[in-house]
Amino acid sequence: MRLAETGLTAAFGGAAGWIAGSAIGLENWLGLLGALNGLVSGFFGIYDWRRWQGWLAALLDSTWGVVGTTQALLLHAVNVFVPRSDYLESESYRRNRHVYDRGVRLRGTFALAGGNVISNGGGHVGLRGASPASDRRRRFVTAHEELHVWQSRTLGPLFQLIYAVWLVSGAVIGLVVWPFAKGSLRSSIETVAYYNNPFEYWAYRRDGYWPPGGANAQLAWGARQRSRSKVDRPQ
Repeated sequence: MRLAETGLTAAFGGAAGWIAGSAIGLENWLGLLGALNGLVSGFFGIYDWRRWQGWLAALLDSTWGVVGTTQALLLHAVNVFVPRSDYLESESYRRNRHVYDRGVRLRGTFALAGGNVISNGGGHVGLRGASPASDRRRRFVTAHEELHVWQSRTLGPLFQLIYAVWLVSGAVIGLVVWPFAKGSLRSSIETVAYYNNPFEYWAYRRDGYWPPGGANAQLAWGARQRSRSKVDRPQ
């Protein structure tokens, strides 16, 4: 059964990518990426074929969202060599996403979403436990990081482009406004460039965690100071 799904998903992804790529003269490249994603995603059975969201996810991952899919394939490849990256089938099977408990990360306990892959989803708490902290982290993965997966799929290359432009321009603005705001230079730049990024703001709000603990309350969008317990924070 797994072998059949792997082959059929690879064929579906390859065909969808080839058809989409033929419109811009990149049929071989998109066909290859679609097939590779189909091999990996079909093997792990992430697409929920019983619902339209699963079919849409498979189609977008091989066509409009192929830039994110390329990031996802790179994360898979790197996580092979990351000690104890720990792929979680329980958080991935029929969930239209791949989740690694550990794996590649850019900073501390922060998760990293690239295409349909969520790396370091467990932070330092982990997603396997039955504790309130693990439950909170699983909620964070579904509410916050999975939203990034769908942002990448539906907006395609615009997601990566807007995210990168905001990051760079936000860093410049954060540097300019730092002398007029309380807090460190790092918090000023990080808040404007990262936390105020529309995609991150949307994800943090969806997770019910705004303003985040690391954001500068003077600069974060609509921030209100409020106390949070450790359980309320994605660890």
